[in-house]
Amino acid sequence: MKRFIIKCAAFFAIIFLIFVPYGVIVDPFNVFHATALVNNGVEPDKNYFKPLNVMRHPDLWDSFLFGSSRVGFIDVKKMNDGVYYDMMASEGLPAEHLAILKAFIKRGIVPRNVVIGVDDITYFVDPAPHDNILYRKMYPWDGTFTQKLGFFLRFLDPITVTESLETIAEHKNNDPQWGERLLTTGTENLDIVSDFNYEENQKPYWADYYMPREAVFDEIREIKELCDEHGIKLTFFTNPIYGYTYMKGIDNGYLVFLEKLADITDYYNFSGFNAITLDEGNYYENSHYDSTVGDRIVDVMFYGKNDEELLKEGFGFYVTKDNKKELMDILYAQAENYDLPVNTYSDTLNKKEDEDTQ
Repeated sequence: MKRFIIKCAAFFAIIFLIFVPYGVIVDPFNVFHATALVNNGVEPDKNYFKPLNVMRHPDLWDSFLFGSSRVGFIDVKKMNDGVYYDMMASEGLPAEHLAILKAFIKRGIVPRNVVIGVDDITYFVDPAPHDNILYRKMYPWDGTFTQKLGFFLRFLDPITVTESLETIAEHKNNDPQWGERLLTTGTENLDIVSDFNYEENQKPYWADYYMPREAVFDEIREIKELCDEHGIKLTFFTNPIYGYTYMKGIDNGYLVFLEKLADITDYYNFSGFNAITLDEGNYYENSHYDSTVGDRIVDVMFYGKNDEELLKEGFGFYVTKDNKKELMDILYAQAENYDLPVNTYSDTLNKKEDEDTQ
């Protein structure tokens, strides 16, 4: 028995000595190279390395921009009321922003400003599945030792690491500033020029797991309460969603989200059918707007530069609890003008009901 135990211990020690260095060296998600990022073609876990970056350099920034990857094309250097770091992450959600802000504040990092971009992803995506998606996984900043160890062990899975090798081998690094940029401003490459393919993107950006999620309003409310408690200036805005994607969103309750959002917090609206969202030249594909649109958002929110025609279409409209009906009238009228269904939930709530009855 004793010999068997020794053999088992030796076996596991060998496995450990082989697979741990293998996972750490390959490190497809840049968890073990979080302070010296490697552009390997695999989406890094921004929900880990960005908060870590801030915690290691708490004096470099006094303000933060949160949101999904869509806000990655906003030039934070042009935001003029602080020194901003872009905390954007793939499908970044309010529940995750809240957890990161709490971790910052607990460590004495209290920002002057927090700006948060929201959109259909905010309303339709449940944060829970992100725990099983390695490039979206949250680190348990204030968890137990076992929870923290478990986080890193997930990234050492030899099957996952091996599967990434083909992507890494085929990747060509055409962005030499990638790592430095993500650690200094946090943004994507703002110099990329849109090469929109109309044939491929004449459809919405949509995932079959999208579902209206009422819990998001409590999370947004908690963010607001946290910022109020610590004297942090909080600003919300809606991303200008590509026309076809917005079309799908409003059929599944996105306008309901916008109306309820105004009951919790004021926000700048950039959603709707307007000269920006209907021009495919402003987008990289059917999800991400380009940096010229990011500049327009900054112009409105930080420099008060509103285009009167766009404002009539709801782009740049500052929404409050008292004037939300004015915006909703504009957005519902746009949908009616294009003879589009609104709030039928044909791809979410009613789709689920249909499946349940089969």
